[in-house]
Amino acid sequence: MQNKIKQKWANGEAVTNAWISTPSSWSAEIMASVGFDVMTIDAQHGLAPDLTTMLPMLQAMEGSGTVPFVRLPDNNAAYIMRMLDAGVVGLICPMLDTAEETAAFVRAAKYYPKGNRSLGPTRSNVVYGEDYASHANDFTITLAMIETPDALKNIREMAKVPNLDGFYVGPWDLSMSLGFKRLADFQDPSFLDILKEILAVATEHNLVAGIHAATPQNARLFADLGYKFVTMINDSSALKAIAKTTLAEFEGSGEKGKLGSY
Repeated sequence: MQNKIKQKWANGEAVTNAWISTPSSWSAEIMASVGFDVMTIDAQHGLAPDLTTMLPMLQAMEGSGTVPFVRLPDNNAAYIMRMLDAGVVGLICPMLDTAEETAAFVRAAKYYPKGNRSLGPTRSNVVYGEDYASHANDFTITLAMIETPDALKNIREMAKVPNLDGFYVGPWDLSMSLGFKRLADFQDPSFLDILKEILAVATEHNLVAGIHAATPQNARLFADLGYKFVTMINDSSALKAIAKTTLAEFEGSGEKGKLGSY
């Protein structure tokens, strides 16, 4: 049982990620067919909040080669375990501010002796083989979100948490909470310096740095800087952008749609 995402990171490669907000197995299947390395179902701000909705989405992705991640709604151990039992490989946990909170997140995602995940990989045993549990601690991926001033203050201690794989920057919440007037302005030197510092801390501790870049242009910017997990599209935003562009081209208005965070 190999994790191709961890293999790409070991080779120094950046991983491409698509964000899924729509509670639709058809949307998930379409996006998975494109060839992104990862697709992340958003259970925090997206519209697929529970496993009843997510299971058909995970099944639709199966066989595409795209690895399923979930952005959790919060740091809830029971929810974390259910996602992993359902076949999710990577978890992105929002609103983590301290090393203690980060450690609790990671422990819930790992079996003994690395954590306290309960044994019962119902679907993972089917998808990844009956020996799943014996390899799961190395197979699963944990990314802690950096999106608050407290997380920035405590990032070096958070980076020391055993078995954490990396950080995932939420630039909209981070810039808002730091008082920037323009949210997620990647051209602002002051904000870009903060993002470079997060990358430096991750690199220093042999962790991956990821970011919600929202567009392919921004994703390329951060991949070139050294970020190894870059989100470049959101299904809802992409649908709206192409619809707006199509109508604008027909009407000759020139107001084309743009990709956004949501």
